[in-house]
Amino acid sequence: MITKLTNRSINSIGACCRLVLLLCLPLFAAGNTLHAAAVKPITGIVTSSPDGLPLIGVTVLVKGTTSGTVTDVDGKFSIEVREGSTLVFSYTGYKDQTVVVDARTEYNIALISDVSVLDEIVVVGYGSRKKSHNTGAIAQVEGADLAAIQANRVDDALAGKLAGVLIQNQDGAPGADPKIQIRAASSISGASNPLIVVDGYPISGSLATVNPNDIESMEVLKDAASAAIYGSRGANGVILVTPKKGQSGQPRFSYNAYVSTSSRYVGDNINPTAGEWANTIENNVANGTFDVSEVDPAVYNYRLNAYRNSPDVTAVEDWLFQNGNSMNHDFSVSGGTDNVSYFASVGYLNTKGIVITQGFERYNARLNLDAKLSDRFSTGLSVNGFVSNRDIEGHDQRDLLRAYSVHPIYHTAASIAFVQQLDQQAQELGLAAFDSGFRGGDDAPWNSSIYTLEPGMTAQDWHYGRSGNGIGGSGDAGPATKLDNTERWQRTYFGNVSSYLQFRLVDGLNIRTVLGGDLNDTRDYFWRGLEFDSRARTNQTALDQTDLKRSSWLSETTLNYTKVLGQHDVSAVVGMEFQNFNINGIALAGSNVPFGQPQNFALLEPADIAISERNETISRRSLFARVNYAFDNRYLASVSVRRDGDSRFGVNNRFETFPALSLGWNVHNESFYNSEILSDIKLRFSTGSLGTTSFLGAYNSLSLLNPQASVFGNAFLIPSDIANPNLTWQTNTETNLGINLGFLENRFRLGLDYYTSNIEDILINQSVSEVLGTTAIALNSGDVESSGLELELGANLINQGQLRWTVSANLSTVNSEITDLGGLDELAPEIYGQSGRGPVFRNYVGGEIGEMWGLETISPEEMKYIEDPTLVIGLNSGESYVVDQNGDGVIDRTRTVEEGGDLVKIGQNTPDFYWGFSSQVTYLDFDLSFQFQGAQGGEVYNIDPLYYNSQWGGRLRDDFDADEDGIADHNGLHYARNRDQTDAMIQDASYVALRNVTLGYTLNPDWLSKAGLRSARVYVASTNLLYLMGSDYTSFNPEGVEITNSGYRGPTTYGVQVGASPVVRSFTLGVNVNF
Repeated sequence: MITKLTNRSINSIGACCRLVLLLCLPLFAAGNTLHAAAVKPITGIVTSSPDGLPLIGVTVLVKGTTSGTVTDVDGKFSIEVREGSTLVFSYTGYKDQTVVVDARTEYNIALISDVSVLDEIVVVGYGSRKKSHNTGAIAQVEGADLAAIQANRVDDALAGKLAGVLIQNQDGAPGADPKIQIRAASSISGASNPLIVVDGYPISGSLATVNPNDIESMEVLKDAASAAIYGSRGANGVILVTPKKGQSGQPRFSYNAYVSTSSRYVGDNINPTAGEWANTIENNVANGTFDVSEVDPAVYNYRLNAYRNSPDVTAVEDWLFQNGNSMNHDFSVSGGTDNVSYFASVGYLNTKGIVITQGFERYNARLNLDAKLSDRFSTGLSVNGFVSNRDIEGHDQRDLLRAYSVHPIYHTAASIAFVQQLDQQAQELGLAAFDSGFRGGDDAPWNSSIYTLEPGMTAQDWHYGRSGNGIGGSGDAGPATKLDNTERWQRTYFGNVSSYLQFRLVDGLNIRTVLGGDLNDTRDYFWRGLEFDSRARTNQTALDQTDLKRSSWLSETTLNYTKVLGQHDVSAVVGMEFQNFNINGIALAGSNVPFGQPQNFALLEPADIAISERNETISRRSLFARVNYAFDNRYLASVSVRRDGDSRFGVNNRFETFPALSLGWNVHNESFYNSEILSDIKLRFSTGSLGTTSFLGAYNSLSLLNPQASVFGNAFLIPSDIANPNLTWQTNTETNLGINLGFLENRFRLGLDYYTSNIEDILINQSVSEVLGTTAIALNSGDVESSGLELELGANLINQGQLRWTVSANLSTVNSEITDLGGLDELAPEIYGQSGRGPVFRNYVGGEIGEMWGLETISPEEMKYIEDPTLVIGLNSGESYVVDQNGDGVIDRTRTVEEGGDLVKIGQNTPDFYWGFSSQVTYLDFDLSFQFQGAQGGEVYNIDPLYYNSQWGGRLRDDFDADEDGIADHNGLHYARNRDQTDAMIQDASYVALRNVTLGYTLNPDWLSKAGLRSARVYVASTNLLYLMGSDYTSFNPEGVEITNSGYRGPTTYGVQVGASPVVRSFTLGVNVNF
């Protein structure tokens, strides 16, 4: 029943309520210490003083509680508080302001700029410095900028953001590290990986050890003067990671999560299926591209019908590639008191790759504690670690994708009936029986006849005829047989612990001690079974396991002084450092693995197991000092020196000293300067020297024996090096000139840097006569000069209340030249690729590092000269017309034109320039960001098409070259197989990638406060939504470069692509919640 209330009844109720309240007033008055005033809504606007513009995202917090809100795009806020409460308004770059809530319900707050905060701080080695005082080439990225980009790795989020930092996805597989190169390569033989310093500790892992959501800021030290304070470890540049710390106040919680789906960017299949090839044959015969006049018409029709009618055909690419997905969760808590602060986080990531058998799973955790023990003593502890499981494709994609798509992956009843019928037709035509294509021999423990096939068995090419008697052209096992009989994975445990104790001696003078260590424990596993090899060769089986523990400990003591004396701003640091690296590992390499038995080393014969053990210790001892000085924020200087000693060098040359100097001038702070347009001018100069150990292992200066399997078990037979007591530091001296400009109160910004680098006493692996017991030794031999230009642009295009729009762009160039090789004109040329198929890599005085040389081609040979274009799917001649460079009538691929041969430079992987462009837009509660990255002018030698199209040569008609003199009879041009060091495999590696685009929406704080949440944001994102490749590039990833095959020598042989994992495009839905 519903009772209708009249005005009189309402007034009666109101009177009763007032009476009750009057009766209760004495109780409230008596208990006012236990009960607060009534909660009431408060609203207002927060603006910036003096321009009056609204401030977005100002934190409004009730002091002493976790209750709060943030301002919206109009600077407005709304919160429910009790009268007498204190509201704290805080915003980066402005002074905190407190307001005691009185009877008013509306508060308009004008925050005042904090000059000391606005002069941003950049982290440098062993300290920090005002950004306006910085004199080196240092790039900075805020953690918020990284978090705004959906990426499960820090390096992915950095791609295209910084000038002079090239991030290249050599391998698109989940969990694979990209190549990170800062400026020019510092070595012609070693890797280019920069030093990673997390919370002041130089870790032994990569950026993959750091969760992107745990980062407060990142700095990249690019020039030698900035990195010299880290000595030899900083030769490839330094990336400083400052993790988030706790702040005084109640605990604050954050939860970030996303789910994504992914696929290969190149959606169309590269290789044809049987039915598609049948159409190609008919069309090409009809238009004259193919000439089948020398093919028996009955055989022609037999093959054409076989291609067209083969049942249940599955494209190998459709089988190998799949839709992947990722799931990520991160949770963190931070807080503290006036004396203790904390930050802790845990995270989980699970990714299924776009290639079957690929996957990556990671658990990570971090804890940061800082404590003020007294007015003079402070201490802190940082713990970081992760556990990861990475499932890796058991066999390379090049070989899997070369399989012909003429059959299903696993046989069906229809496919079995088809091959048996096809075999009968072949024999009726006088062709060999299909079973003759089986190469496993009589003892192979698996099916050897098409007449004993059963549904579900893996399909092999020989089942369809492999010797011109059908449509199967390869004698290898089928792709599923290969992948099903391999297994590869990697398990990693990483942990880092560091602590510090700091004591203030006097005002501005502190002594600080850091002690820490880390451990990277990795197990790599690989198995290849007997059935993988179609010939059933037991020596092609493998059972390999490598357990490797890399650990380090660091003891560092520094004396820091910071003081502002009038117009003089001085900071100095003096320190000593001891660091040891330990490598302990054991590798088991087994062969002749029993068929059908458990994968266990105990089942192998001793002679079939090679055991390698590593027990290495590397010691480094260092002294260093630096003084930073600024006078009146106009004249700037920084001077540093470091003396390093490293056990890897010969006993005669273990210690070296590396100085650095940088200067700056803030022209805009001069009294004579007055410009309303050009508001900021800073000139910078720096020079410094860095040493590097390059690729050196612990004992390259000594002669040690290598282990090898023997009938008696493990034996030590061959030395790995020749003793060299004079092996010494490779030294890089770099000079940097820079200018920073700001326009219209720094609304528009421009930075320009030009650097030169001179690397002396280069460490190389130089080939020597094997009579010495080894093929190459480590030597100091030669010099390399490099230079580069870096341009950075930034602009706040719109900043008008509800709409804000910022953009940034960068462009970088790198040029290198070998100027000396210790008396040699050239290092020994090497052919690197796959099974001897690759370019000639030359490294010579006057040339670049890792130039690819080969024969210059004119054009492919015409398809009409192929003797039988129906022989195998996707067939082409595999040969091209080539240029006789010196006109001597002979094609010589062993010598250059200058030497009387025909080799010319055909490519180099280093791009002419690389660039990035990013933009962030906020409107009302929406935010939109995107990030482009590109590289132009690099090339790859792409091995894949050789295998995909069976480009082995020998397909031409006899009348093409009747006298077999290497010259085509019809046009008089020389020709050669594409596989034999020609530029036919050189392809453009340029690309333009929309690395990330993210659209977010921040929920109304009024809604959230009722649920106890401070803020919440939902977003959708995509990676590689757009990826443009060179017009002649024919594979899946132009950034892919092979660096694991036998014979790889580092940068001197860099630029070959062999089955690189595809570029991945993903779509993501995520949420960020703070409470």
